Amino acid sequence: EDAADWEKLPRGHRIDRKYIVEEKLGSGAYGVVYKVFDSLADEIRALKLVIRDRASVVDRLKLEYKRLLNLPAHPNVVRVVDAGFASENQPYLVFEYLDGFDLEDLIKERALSLTDCLRLGREVGGALTHLHRNRVYHLDIKPRNLRWTNSGTKVIDFNVSVDAKEALNHGGGTRKWLPPDLDLSYPATEDELADRDLYALGVTLYEAIAGRYPWETASPPPGQPPLDPREISGLTDLSPDLAALVMKVIAPKRGDRFSSAASLTAALDSIHEPRSAPPPVLLPDPSESSEELVPPNTNPIVAHLLTLYSQSRRTNAGTRGLDAMGHLTYVATRLDEELLPEVLEGNFRLVLITGNAGDGKTAFLQQLAAEARDCGAIDFTALSNGCRFLLNDHRYVMNHDGSQDEDGVVNEAVLDAFFAPYADGGTWPEDETRLIAINEGRLVDFLRERESQFTRLSSIALRGLATGTPEDGVAVINLNLRSVLADPQQTGESILERMLHRMTDEELWAPCRACDLREKCYAFHNARTFQDAVAGPRVVTRLKTLYVLTHLRAQLHITLRDLRSALAYTLVGIRDCAEIHELYSRGDQNEIAQGFYFNAWMGGQHPNADRLLALLREVDPGQGADARSDRRLDFVDPAEDRALMAFDQRGNYDGEILSRAFRELPRSWAGKSGEHGMAPHQQFVAMARRRAFFESRGDDRWKGMLPYRSAWTLLEWTSQKGVPPDGRDWTLRAINRGEGLSDLDRLGGSLALQVRQVPGGTIGNYRLFPPDLFHIEVLDDAMRARFVEHTPAGLLLRYEGKENRAALRINLDIFEMLYRLNEGYRPTVEEVQGYYLALAVFKNVLSSV
Repeated sequence: EDAADWEKLPRGHRIDRKYIVEEKLGSGAYGVVYKVFDSLADEIRALKLVIRDRASVVDRLKLEYKRLLNLPAHPNVVRVVDAGFASENQPYLVFEYLDGFDLEDLIKERALSLTDCLRLGREVGGALTHLHRNRVYHLDIKPRNLRWTNSGTKVIDFNVSVDAKEALNHGGGTRKWLPPDLDLSYPATEDELADRDLYALGVTLYEAIAGRYPWETASPPPGQPPLDPREISGLTDLSPDLAALVMKVIAPKRGDRFSSAASLTAALDSIHEPRSAPPPVLLPDPSESSEELVPPNTNPIVAHLLTLYSQSRRTNAGTRGLDAMGHLTYVATRLDEELLPEVLEGNFRLVLITGNAGDGKTAFLQQLAAEARDCGAIDFTALSNGCRFLLNDHRYVMNHDGSQDEDGVVNEAVLDAFFAPYADGGTWPEDETRLIAINEGRLVDFLRERESQFTRLSSIALRGLATGTPEDGVAVINLNLRSVLADPQQTGESILERMLHRMTDEELWAPCRACDLREKCYAFHNARTFQDAVAGPRVVTRLKTLYVLTHLRAQLHITLRDLRSALAYTLVGIRDCAEIHELYSRGDQNEIAQGFYFNAWMGGQHPNADRLLALLREVDPGQGADARSDRRLDFVDPAEDRALMAFDQRGNYDGEILSRAFRELPRSWAGKSGEHGMAPHQQFVAMARRRAFFESRGDDRWKGMLPYRSAWTLLEWTSQKGVPPDGRDWTLRAINRGEGLSDLDRLGGSLALQVRQVPGGTIGNYRLFPPDLFHIEVLDDAMRARFVEHTPAGLLLRYEGKENRAALRINLDIFEMLYRLNEGYRPTVEEVQGYYLALAVFKNVLSSV
């Protein structure tokens, strides 16, 4: 077999009869590594083939094999298991299989916290101390040659290593990680070789901390110190000791660097906190009387967030209007950023704002009035349900709720008076703008009842409700089209992300730093999770993904009020600070666990009447099932799971609770859960799955835990990538499979619908529809709307015949059904009557053509 074959071995290929290829793990400058099954030991291994080498392939592998075989074992150095020949001239090495993460990938993804970086430095420093003590020098330390695993960081790939007991030479290596003052023209000394390893570790450590190379150049420039990492955004509070250590280990001159791996490791061990401690919180003097005095162990933001929760036991007043604390957590939308300035410039004659309760219609009008005051508006007159004022000789009239009666005047008369200037036959005013917040149904009913009086306005308003496009000085803002999950410029943040950041602003949570429960409190823990500079954005992305899945199910238009309520519950639940302290004093571990965000984001384990939390519960990753990952969660103590991200300056009480629950799981003498102990195991694994979903390091693990197998396919189809070229054929093929057809090639791509089913019949009767009459596109009803954030709501399959048309709106549940149909799944009766119903209606419409 030639070299190209060795680089592309298929799954199931046998190497030397003993090893069976499972998958390719990667390739490098010299060869390729495969994940293999050892059929004699019944173990998974890593098998390395060197297939590119200017020297002898056999000699290179022989040296590496002998070097590692004779090296005493160390927990942070990969262990060699076997060696052999796959063919006459093709040797291989076999290593322990390291199930973990490539450090280079973690650095690129910024998936390492500063605590992780300290651990990385200590573990690799310990490995180098062991290697150098045995006079072995790796000479190619770099992120690609380090593996992050549950059993510690492992040093791998000894291709170019040198054993001083055999001979001394400079070996190979990568220029990017070589000291700038290394002179390769002189014979190598052991001190120089050790310095090479330490310097390379220093550059790697810097990259892990800063997420970038220490210099702007492609390799270390002679005589130039690295950029101080504290000058990099997000690292200004880096511990001075850690910053000094990183600068020292890669100093330009060898005499200024660490002299040994042992001294470097000792310096790392002496650093206990990677970040500088935040300034102390100065509490008010209790002896001073003040109405605003905050009691000890209390944070006002917790009490405020409780008022935002729709099912609050005390008051949900925060869901309506803006109080002083509400302004601190207010999030501006496109209404504030784009519509408001255009209105105050007098660009519109009439602004109609429709939407559901909680969409922020009244709040926007209040913000607009406040902004007008700041711009110098005069003649402010408060009305029973709004206000009027004058700005730049332009008059404004506002109605905060066009669905209400006013001062004994019935609603029809109120609306007649408000819309009077826009009746047919008159000249619409040029020096006046009227704004009204009104329920969409009420607006449509009024205009249809008065169509003869408001013909022109009625047609403009109805078109505006559908498109959101201003016309003839009339702006119709249909907030039912707004998505709190949209990223308007594909580069910024959605309303959800901005709202979460406002609710978890560090200043608002500063009082918690002085609380007795700061290391354990779930509310402070939740806020610190989202505040974390490294891991926080990943947790937010995963939380947003679950909200997007709920949006794509098209069962609820998520309003700002819905979003505030769900996020408030996620952060603080239902207890104020005093009640949280009382809960911890009782020691109810299960109830405390439900307060941590990875349980609270969907309402915890208790029934919840909040309509958004109830729907989020239906996309709970904790209720999925994956035999391999669940087995791992059920048999690995959470305290030992390094596949989870670490969070700087956040307590670990959630991990302690899960670890305690793990140890208390009922098991038989063989370590298995008994028949009557399944419920505790299921509850534990569900919590552990949720935590792993939000806090696992790599993308593959959390994406594979989503409760919809088709989720990422639909997300890609509705993203900027768009529907793939074969998307239409894929959809038609799924529908055909749902009709009971299996030999789809005979249809030539046509859609086949069964005319009728004959019990016991052997011949099927179908009507065929040519594929060219079908089109599939991304469904976005607000694509032309100027002033609302919008995002796709699914897909639209259109049939356009000569005289007839039909359309199928494909939400996530229908897409999942199509996905499964294409994999050979047959729907149950319940699914046919439920999620399959929209598809059945579409087929019925087609059948009538």
